[in-house]
Amino acid sequence: MPFAYLTFASARSMLSARLQDSNLVYWNQPLELDNCLIEAVRVYQALTGSYKQKIAFPTSQNVNYYDLPNLTGATNGDSVAYHVTDVEIANNVLAALLEPPLAAIWSGSGQFTLTQLQAALQGRLNRFLSDTGCRVSQQTIPGPSPPDDIATLPDAALDVRRAAWVPLPGQAPLNPPLPAYPLGRLDEWAEQAYVPDAEQNPTQPYSYSVFGTAPLQIRMVPPPINEGNVDCLFVQAGPALNINISAPVILPIPDDLTPSLKWGVLADMLGSDGPCRDAARAAYCEQRYQEFVQVAVLYPSVLLADIDNVSCGLGSVFDMDCYAPDWQIASGAPFFIGICGRNLVCVGSTPDAGPYGIGLVTVANAPVNLAGYMQVDRGAIDPVLDYAQHVASFKMGGAEFDATTPLYSNLVTAATAQNTRLSAVSFYRSQLQQPAAKSEIEVARMVS
Repeated sequence: MPFAYLTFASARSMLSARLQDSNLVYWNQPLELDNCLIEAVRVYQALTGSYKQKIAFPTSQNVNYYDLPNLTGATNGDSVAYHVTDVEIANNVLAALLEPPLAAIWSGSGQFTLTQLQAALQGRLNRFLSDTGCRVSQQTIPGPSPPDDIATLPDAALDVRRAAWVPLPGQAPLNPPLPAYPLGRLDEWAEQAYVPDAEQNPTQPYSYSVFGTAPLQIRMVPPPINEGNVDCLFVQAGPALNINISAPVILPIPDDLTPSLKWGVLADMLGSDGPCRDAARAAYCEQRYQEFVQVAVLYPSVLLADIDNVSCGLGSVFDMDCYAPDWQIASGAPFFIGICGRNLVCVGSTPDAGPYGIGLVTVANAPVNLAGYMQVDRGAIDPVLDYAQHVASFKMGGAEFDATTPLYSNLVTAATAQNTRLSAVSFYRSQLQQPAAKSEIEVARMVS
């Protein structure tokens, strides 16, 4: 049963009373206070992961990878889908800057321009994806033509997370290999130390490097003796944003992490030279953006998995490559699910006709329905309203905004308390959350 205590409409009235603006004279943009409440609910969920949801979907024959936010035919799949658009974030930014909302004829003001807003939002989207790696995509790219050893990555690739060599039909390499063979990651020092004759002895590649290459290149080690493709997992940049109210673009990051873009855009715009410059608030916004980056890195995704309602192994794609390296070509009933990224899972063995029912218990989006009830427990309502008041006060600036900083701290304190409760009722919480973090541990993406 969902919570049925406080509606968003009632919460909006409480928030406007706190701001002493019950007639919405100062906070007068459409949905302005609603958006502050939505952000507060999403931030609380991002900090605690309290709301869970099981999603279920059928396998497709010969399909290994499943992008969770874009599942078709899934039960409760909407709970992990992407919903927030560039227009929503842009309007939240404009409200915080005392600018009118987007409209068909609005192109900016004496302080800010539409071009500036669009560039800042596009830049922060791609930066957040790069900083966090929260969106991983799978794509098969053409391999190098022998005796070359360099393959070209798609222009949108930000970071390679996995590679596998896929020989072309009729091009059976030596030994004989697996038709889809996972490649280990190395650098050029390891190559010269352990396989110094690799360049002189083309064969089936067994490693790859992205260190000693130009951008958007991946090098096979040793060079392939026959033609093939490369099955790649990589962190992908975001789509082109146009901030057009007639054609909003959905942002490919989890809903609960989208406030990061608002704060990042505000940091860029308030940090620009000219009449828009506000160094103090720009520094605050940058701090908030960096906090979201840290939350995104720690935020769990899939907790448990089953196949046809029977619990199954759940780990990382690296686990599958190590312990069942033929998982991409051994056709049959799946027995293991690997997490490739927050949004992407793979199943092995490769599903046959089946279909098989996959069930995943996920940390889902915070439910948001402005016509319904706020989905937070009664103990968290005051801290959530505190945070919403703090966010709404940003547009006042100066000492008035600074005075609301303790309200933000109240939400963080409440989230910390909730996390201690969740840890108390789950003896194995760290084990439940481990699969989502294993890829980052086993194949490190960044070194602090």
